[in-house]
Amino acid sequence: MTIGISHSDQVQGSEHTLLYVFSPSKQDRLYQLQMDTLANRQLALDDHHVVIAEVFEHEGGHVGPEKIRIESSTGLRREYHISPGQFKVVLVGKDSAVKLCAESCVSCEEVFMRVENELVHEGEPVTW
Repeated sequence: MTIGISHSDQVQGSEHTLLYVFSPSKQDRLYQLQMDTLANRQLALDDHHVVIAEVFEHEGGHVGPEKIRIESSTGLRREYHISPGQFKVVLVGKDSAVKLCAESCVSCEEVFMRVENELVHEGEPVTW
């Protein structure tokens, strides 16, 4: 299944946090390093309700198992101010606010800290 997506279109109070990995292509070295880091911690990411969205310049990407059309990838790159050829990681919380933005690889611990901080501010109990 192929979908169109814009995080700003999501309903407030989404049950997932989105971790966007923007990359020029799947062959980009930073992309490969970031995805290796995330793959090693997939169960923990799932426990924290983090869904990975891979967004590329000239090819379709995906959000979790769902494919993203190239037009939607272009729209997302524009929405998050991603320049051509740029690698960037953007964590968007359940409230649709950007929680983390980095132009290099991020650790899973940094993602978990931001997710847990969001839950504390929402008043939800943090139980992992």
